Amino acid sequence: MRQAYDSWLCGWRVASDVALPDLMPWTGDNRPADLQIRVGSVPEHLPGAVQYGPLIQLGARAMCRFAVPGVATYLIENARTVTIAPDSDAGSAEVRVFLLGTVFGILCHQRGLLPLHASCVRIEDHAVAFCGPSGAGKSTLAAGFESQGYPILSDDVCVIDTAAPGGPVVWPSFPRIKLWRDAIDRFAFSTEGLERTRPTMEKYQVRTHRTFDIRPAPLAAVYYLRETREGEAEGISQMRGLTAVRDTCNSVYRRRLGRSLGSPEAMLSAVGSLCERIPILRLGRGRNFSKIPSMVKDIAGMHAGVCL
Repeated sequence: MRQAYDSWLCGWRVASDVALPDLMPWTGDNRPADLQIRVGSVPEHLPGAVQYGPLIQLGARAMCRFAVPGVATYLIENARTVTIAPDSDAGSAEVRVFLLGTVFGILCHQRGLLPLHASCVRIEDHAVAFCGPSGAGKSTLAAGFESQGYPILSDDVCVIDTAAPGGPVVWPSFPRIKLWRDAIDRFAFSTEGLERTRPTMEKYQVRTHRTFDIRPAPLAAVYYLRETREGEAEGISQMRGLTAVRDTCNSVYRRRLGRSLGSPEAMLSAVGSLCERIPILRLGRGRNFSKIPSMVKDIAGMHAGVCL
């Protein structure tokens, strides 16, 4: 008989056939699971499916097949059930990376939530998100906040309910940060006992259970991280109008796939609403992160005592 694991993810109760150490254990009520994760077989082809790139099929009735050669194949059904057909160990870090990455992003898009490719921290009673392209330093900056005792709400995928009463709200996701080896060394973390995200990569999963906070938080600001070019000043500046909408759209997690899963107009409307109600700020940084402590101090100071 399979063992059932009960976990917490963005306010959802997750019942899983495999252990998910990336998530917090469920401590809520006895309601039925909001999401079921099973280990089983996945068909090679979905009936009437449209091929979306080499790895994804989009089928009828909110069905989606996602295959990662050498890792696993995932079947998402009705935004409520995920079946994993692993190529090796169903509970391996590699299988979980794609489950809590692309598959999680698909679930968010299907459920009408806006996932940003961003890290997010809590400053007092509200959330501040840091988005930008891969390698921009989102997780490294979040680690800087965590080292100063600020709770982590998300890393890599920041889930926003743009339709929440009172304004956009962030639902916390994973109590961990994925950091490259140079960031690990910068914060003097030990790699002993840390899982690599993939066996061939020097990127590790650092647990943040100590500071993780499962309470949803109103979103106070979104920062777009960007490395400054020669002659440009570092620092924070306001983004407005089409520039803010464009860069926020580009920061939607699995943006093109999300447009295919739902309505492009609905995604643009959600982003537009976010940009109207929340400050979108550009955070220009130098080539290295030597100024992380001062960046943390400046950003925390801007949002301390803010009432939303």
